[in-house]
Amino acid sequence: MPIVGTGGIGSKIWSGPGITVLGIDCPPVEGAAAAVQAHARAALNVRVHPEQPAAEAQAAVMRHLEAQRPFGVPLTISAGATGDGYRARSSGPAWDAMVDAMNEAWGAETVEIATGGAIPLVKAMSEGVPDAAMFVFGSTDSFANIHGPNERVLLDEWEKAVVAEALFFENLAARAAKGSR
Repeated sequence: MPIVGTGGIGSKIWSGPGITVLGIDCPPVEGAAAAVQAHARAALNVRVHPEQPAAEAQAAVMRHLEAQRPFGVPLTISAGATGDGYRARSSGPAWDAMVDAMNEAWGAETVEIATGGAIPLVKAMSEGVPDAAMFVFGSTDSFANIHGPNERVLLDEWEKAVVAEALFFENLAARAAKGSR
């Protein structure tokens, strides 16, 4: 089936709200009986907009699913753990130092594709240190299969990421030294 919605695959996965089926329990195809199954179960992941409380989004999805009872099929929904998203600032001295470092490490202009994340730890850290610049940094390409079986990282991308992080600290220190004189 085609992926529904608007925008590219990256924006669907990393920078916008979305619902993903993580798993389904039902009798397997191999050995399945020619009979109506008594039950099935699915686990969903709901990715929220960084400015929407995760519990609010979860409640809305649960209400929607409860209203979708085709043929009167009973439905039991269980809430799972939630974690609020985070929207990073894309400005300031640390941001500028990181962009310069990435430009140098990759030998190309940096392109901003997303400025947030759904990692609850980042949200918690930003609340604990609200003036800190937050960067979640990794290496990936469209075939990396991140968070999936056979996940991979290209060694040249990893090397560039390590170089960019080192250059970031060098750039930030140089900017701080200029500002302290």
